[in-house]
Amino acid sequence: MSKKLISVGLSFGIALFIMTTTFLVADNSKVVLPPSWTVTRVTYDITVEELAKRYYGNAKDYVYILEANKKILRGSHTVPKDTEIKIPITENFRDQPEQLGWN
Repeated sequence: MSKKLISVGLSFGIALFIMTTTFLVADNSKVVLPPSWTVTRVTYDITVEELAKRYYGNAKDYVYILEANKKILRGSHTVPKDTEIKIPITENFRDQPEQLGWN
């Protein structure tokens, strides 16, 4: 096995460790964001609660999406059509909605 393959394997292992870390809401007021996210562009007006339900399986996890996009959404819970937003990858993160049957 070459050194290059070993290096890639270690990098992948570290990335996997980071992605499986648990993220909680601290002090019931501040959201602790995960270190990575996926970016998506919504094709119609949708609420952050609806996105959370689709991506995490629980609408209450909307706080992660709201916090990651606070500069774009400015406190609004509605994401306007054609807006590009970040979806934080948490331990509850599901695959892309397109693969879940969301068109």
